[in-house]
Amino acid sequence: MLTRRALLAGGAAAMATLGAARRTVAQAEVVTRRPIGRMAAADPDLAALRRAVAAMKALPASDPRNWVRFADIHRNFCPHANWYFLPWHRAYLLSYERMIRAVTGNSAFAMPYWDWTANRTVPQAFRDATYGGQPNPLYVAARNNSYSIPDVYSGPAVMSSIYGQTNFELFASSRAPGQNNTNQSWIKARGTQGTLEATPHNNIHVNLGGFMPNGNSPMDPIFLMHHGNIDRIWWSWNCRGRANTTDPLWRTMPFTNNYYNPDGTWATYRPADLLSVTALGYSYGLCLRPLPQILVRDLANLRLAQIFRAGPGVRANVAGVQALRLRSRATGPTFEAVGAAPPRSLRNTFQALARPNQAVPLLRQPQTTSQIVALIHNLTPPSDNVEVLVFAGTGAMAAANSPRDPNFVTSIGFFGAHAHDGHGVSASVDLTEHLRAIGADRDEIHVRLVARAVGRTEGSVQETVGRAEVEVVFV
Repeated sequence: MLTRRALLAGGAAAMATLGAARRTVAQAEVVTRRPIGRMAAADPDLAALRRAVAAMKALPASDPRNWVRFADIHRNFCPHANWYFLPWHRAYLLSYERMIRAVTGNSAFAMPYWDWTANRTVPQAFRDATYGGQPNPLYVAARNNSYSIPDVYSGPAVMSSIYGQTNFELFASSRAPGQNNTNQSWIKARGTQGTLEATPHNNIHVNLGGFMPNGNSPMDPIFLMHHGNIDRIWWSWNCRGRANTTDPLWRTMPFTNNYYNPDGTWATYRPADLLSVTALGYSYGLCLRPLPQILVRDLANLRLAQIFRAGPGVRANVAGVQALRLRSRATGPTFEAVGAAPPRSLRNTFQALARPNQAVPLLRQPQTTSQIVALIHNLTPPSDNVEVLVFAGTGAMAAANSPRDPNFVTSIGFFGAHAHDGHGVSASVDLTEHLRAIGADRDEIHVRLVARAVGRTEGSVQETVGRAEVEVVFV
């Protein structure tokens, strides 16, 4: 792994090699990024991408444009599971786009993206070993090139839940607990993953295999297509009228020397610099805001009286502390939750929230902005090749281990070494629409977590124990 010092030393030595290519990256106009599923094999942007990947792989390690050097930026600096996840990766993808223009001389190049909701299989341009009778630079043999993404990771219901989220930190992953300044150490501090990161992002990374489950995932060119779609989803979320946080701790955090300019010098961005994609020189098409919603179904129809009469900002334990033990069965690499106490009911919970000698929090009428969000903490998977299925309902639930079960909500995936650093992984799961859809009608909520193997896992995994604490929040 290259260190920041090694990258800096190599960057200065390679300046003279860039020559006239520096002039190709001027932003004369805004280019439109397009879905790769609609592009012909000979499309100019795909042709430029092939040329650039081949050229960057052929460059010496001393050159900042070298393919491994760019991957090492992600390995060394990338934030996951916190609120810098989206802006950091937007700037990272932008640095690739601009470098590809410089390397190929194609100043109109626009980075494609893989819309894995509309097109579930690995794009053809990436799964063919050859192109034009030559080795295909976009092909990686170790990748699961026959993979087709299931509904539980990127289907319409998942995307509807993601786009329907109105709270930035539940959509984009949250700040790390206790953050009170913009020291660089907070960039990689652990917060709570939202559904966008935990479900389509993490699970697709892991199931693609090869380089993709790890921090060096940009070694696989399909990383660019995957994160291009993540970036498009953020843009589309904003187009729906959703607001990014205005907190200065987010907006002004400098990602100092985390990226390369096309001339090989270091670049620094802040989230505030990255909020307008057109200002950065690209677009995903026309940004259409939806018409105002005329009729909003009142969440009170859930009849969860103790929940929806609570004031904003109140939290209540639902499942308490539940041990989650993951082990491989003798019949193969599958996992089950064992030794876990059943979830506890939520009844009259706000009586327990009141401090001694204080009254129960004031009741108020149900608000349509209320959400029921499970905050699941301290999940420690034995490997990346495990997902945790989340089930929820009111009243006792029958045992379930399949996304086909009516109580299934979502899947939490685990990406990269950060999932195994001893601190566990946290994720938020919005239960509101799910509970509405199943017709929840009791003043209690049960949440069950079930671990299972995913992808092409082989062999056994050592038994691992973690803890999951589930809460309900009001926003």
